[in-house]
Amino acid sequence: MAIQNITQLRRVVIRKWTGAAWSVMTLEADDLGQDTTATVNVAPRLRSRASAMGSTESPIKGTFDALAGSITFLLDTYKNLGEALESWDAATYQGANATAGHILFGEGTVDCDDSYVSVVLQGLCDDGSEADVELTRCQPSVDDDIEFGTSETPTVTLNLHPIIYNAKLHASDGYGTYTVRFGEYDLTAKKRLNATTGAYDAVSE
Repeated sequence: MAIQNITQLRRVVIRKWTGAAWSVMTLEADDLGQDTTATVNVAPRLRSRASAMGSTESPIKGTFDALAGSITFLLDTYKNLGEALESWDAATYQGANATAGHILFGEGTVDCDDSYVSVVLQGLCDDGSEADVELTRCQPSVDDDIEFGTSETPTVTLNLHPIIYNAKLHASDGYGTYTVRFGEYDLTAKKRLNATTGAYDAVSE
């Protein structure tokens, strides 16, 4: 089982392929804060074998028994959560200098959207993409408890719900032909994620 906790997030890039380009929502360090944590859990399916020494287990390559990802935010990031969920209703108040809004559940006017997004988690290193973690196809949701009035800092978790790659369904959808990527985007050329366009651009030495 591989569990990776990324506790020093520098950036989270949520990308949605529109058919011609990436639509991008980027959470920079100022948006994330020091207490934002990302967790990625990739566990293979195990094969059990009986032997004279007892039963042993070995992983089955290319399979998943568990696949999960989440980002835990402080509660002052409702706007970021809403944008990630594509459910942020913005409204500029008269006389205000900032944009405000809210996330509504059960409003009845939100369209059902079965599409997915790519989520790229970046740690402190920005020298190419060797420190990147990408969950290629995710359907984010907020589905955990939110506690108020406790002694600890209240948090809310954005569950990413990664989808396992299926060549019959996903081969031509514009996303990577894999489920999870740890490390380099391209093994033949050094590239870095462009947080504005959502594309991986070549890095000149």
